[in-house]
Amino acid sequence: METYTGNILVDEFAMKKAILLSHSTIKVDKRILSKFSVEKPKAGPSSGRCVAGFGFGDRRVKLEISDKEERFSLVKSNGRFLIRDRKKDFLEVYPLDISTHAPNQVFISLENKCIYNCLFCEKSSVEVDEDRLLSFVRRCIEDKGIRSVAITSGAFPSVNEQIEKLADFVRRLKRDYDDIYVGVEPLVGSKRDVQRLRVSGADEIKINLQFPKKELFDKICGYIEYEKIFDLLHHAVSEFGRGKVTSNIIFGVGESDEEIIYALNKLADMGVVPNLRLIRLTPRIKTRIGKKLGYRIGKVDPLRIIKLAKIHKKILEREGLTTRSFRTMCFACGCCDMVPFWDV
Repeated sequence: METYTGNILVDEFAMKKAILLSHSTIKVDKRILSKFSVEKPKAGPSSGRCVAGFGFGDRRVKLEISDKEERFSLVKSNGRFLIRDRKKDFLEVYPLDISTHAPNQVFISLENKCIYNCLFCEKSSVEVDEDRLLSFVRRCIEDKGIRSVAITSGAFPSVNEQIEKLADFVRRLKRDYDDIYVGVEPLVGSKRDVQRLRVSGADEIKINLQFPKKELFDKICGYIEYEKIFDLLHHAVSEFGRGKVTSNIIFGVGESDEEIIYALNKLADMGVVPNLRLIRLTPRIKTRIGKKLGYRIGKVDPLRIIKLAKIHKKILEREGLTTRSFRTMCFACGCCDMVPFWDV
């Protein structure tokens, strides 16, 4: 079923996913929550918070779990799980298995610590044992039949050592499972870093632009010269191929639609498939970013999320690119973004 909202044709599931992404939290009774797969990330925007995965039709969404009164709540009625919007039935859902962070995929971080201080990210001092992580991945491959692995890492104790750890982990994994798809999401500082990861056996790579314009990147991240990221992405396409390179573009921090569209076009022209990502705002992150930018940021209108996703899709179609070419990382997961070719 499709409806017109202004001049945007939107299917019902896409609209409801956009609304849930915009709100981002849901109240769930503990007795119901026990029926769902719940994770508690040790780093990143949702660090320390419980997150559950919900499926509806062929769509997916992750929401942070709250024990306070929220606009949305999860109930069980006649054997069905329903999300309610202010006590009105909104959407029937089913539990997603996110015990490996992403459905049907293992998504791990080799390092929770980071030498940089991006304002949208919560760091952690929790130590990671790489051998235990590798054993965990092996069990998932052999016991659950998982065929895709995504690996990220904080830059610690240096960018170079982070790259070496990632490359070594990929080599060890590919040595025993050469038919497994592996995606890496590193912080890279040089073209050689990109090459090392490709030579190690990685099939796909994400190098994040982070924000659609330099001014926002410099204030919120600033760990590298902004224009250098474009050079690294261009080189990544030459190493991995078109449709094998992706890059987060975060929105919802005061940028214009025109600035987002410009960045989407620039990346797609290179053969990069941009990953348009709504900012995750915990109270702490919201305060931190607002103080740095000098203005308040808040929730993004669901219609804007839909509009940008549709523009995103048209840009990819023009360049002969698709999110469906990816076997690992965020496009294959589909829980946290409005994904072109999957959701719209």
